Amino acid sequence: MTQAHAPERTCVGCGKKQPKSLLHRLVLNEQHQPVLDRTQAAPGRGAYLCGPGCLAAAIKRKALQRAFKMHVALDVVIDLEAALQTRS
Repeated sequence: MTQAHAPERTCVGCGKKQPKSLLHRLVLNEQHQPVLDRTQAAPGRGAYLCGPGCLAAAIKRKALQRAFKMHVALDVVIDLEAALQTRS
């Protein structure tokens, strides 16, 4: 009997691969701002982060723009960082 394979995703901040269930999924809202997808089922392209420390790295590396393939408005970074910390 084979064991079911858990899907893995790569953190856009640090580049570490982890099971999808351990990462935070971000999606873009209507204003092209990243928001936390708590259900991990929102429609659209997603980007994954390990936690709040990786958010800063992703911003510095412009990894969110590459992951979403468009310009990302980062007006809500403080709110997003707080949401990541409360979920961790």
